[in-house]
Amino acid sequence: MSLFKKILPVLALFAFINAIGLFSINFFLIKEVKIPFILVVNGMLFVLSLLNFRRVQQMDLNKPNQMVQSVMIGTLIKMMVFAVAALIYSKQQKGPVGYTTLLISMGLYLVYTYIEIRLTLKKQ
Repeated sequence: MSLFKKILPVLALFAFINAIGLFSINFFLIKEVKIPFILVVNGMLFVLSLLNFRRVQQMDLNKPNQMVQSVMIGTLIKMMVFAVAALIYSKQQKGPVGYTTLLISMGLYLVYTYIEIRLTLKKQ
């Protein structure tokens, strides 16, 4: 199975969110949702998911503890990257992000994590 077919769900989600975001950047009715922020979060999650997927592909299937460790390390790496990104964003003083934007970003995080875990379990 080619690499493209393996990462197709992550790629489809990335393309779908970007298409919705780019289409609605000027037409979105709720002004407190910052579409550019969501698009940046989507891009970061996509890149981190690809890196985690690559790490999982190198995992030994005979050691089940490695799958759990891989998922935990991926979650830790994502949290650290987003903590640094939040600090950088707050230092730029672009104003508050907004509650709705944060909820959408957390939802994206959960969807990407679900797809990653599903792909990891499919590998076995």
